[in-house]
Amino acid sequence: MDLQKLKSFVAAAHLNSITAASKSVNLTQSAVSQQIKDLEEELGCTLIDRTTRPISITKEGAELIIAARNMLRIFDDYKSHRHQSEVTGCIVLGYVRSAITDVLADALLSIREIHPSVTIQLIYTQGVSSLLSREVADGKLDAALGVGPLELPKGLLWLPYSSEKYYVVAPNHYPGNTDEDLLERGPYIRFKPHLLTQTVMDREIDKRGLQLKTVMELDDYESILIMVKNKLGVGIVQEHFLTKMHRNTLKCVPFGLPPLIREGGIIARVDNPKYNLIDLLWTSLRSG
Repeated sequence: MDLQKLKSFVAAAHLNSITAASKSVNLTQSAVSQQIKDLEEELGCTLIDRTTRPISITKEGAELIIAARNMLRIFDDYKSHRHQSEVTGCIVLGYVRSAITDVLADALLSIREIHPSVTIQLIYTQGVSSLLSREVADGKLDAALGVGPLELPKGLLWLPYSSEKYYVVAPNHYPGNTDEDLLERGPYIRFKPHLLTQTVMDREIDKRGLQLKTVMELDDYESILIMVKNKLGVGIVQEHFLTKMHRNTLKCVPFGLPPLIREGGIIARVDNPKYNLIDLLWTSLRSG
């Protein structure tokens, strides 16, 4: 049953006039009259006595008006709740390059479809997690996607949404089955992001006293995989960069004793007035 037809009928019954009802619902007199006739045909009864002046509702019309008012009230309550719960706003989000994954893309698409009034603006500042945290603390960014786990200064939150291992990758013909065997076989293709002098992989290598011959320094994992695939050395990459093809054609061994874990997370201020939007993104990322 069309709610607009019910609105026209309720207005006509309340005002005892088709003309007045048409002005009330912002339709023409003929449109209101037709809508009431459509209702009568659908229900198989007469709702309005048109022989009287002013018009009056019939017994069946009186029964319908009670139900119609309830239906319209329920719909109006739903609309009111929907508008109150509608999430709107914009957040400016920094990120490290390795945060751009299918998980992030799926989360952004989900938010766009469910909450079309929410805008998430990605800004690349060529920073690492520690520098991004400063920009969040200073209010230059609403939040940032970083790599952790991180120890952040007071006033900042670390909201993890993913966890993965690092893997040593080497040409398939390399002897050995441990991360140490493959790394010391070398030569080593080191991951060296912009502005970061030492990575968690570097610290693990130093802690274990591994002496590696570095032949290249590259700033993204895809480039490392290309070089390893072409038998130019051995490297360390994050787990999600390993495709089925890589696992079938390269030696892939967890790195670290115990295996080194990389967290993906959101850096945010505790007092950010847009925290509801940040929490929305965090929830979407964790469900990916």
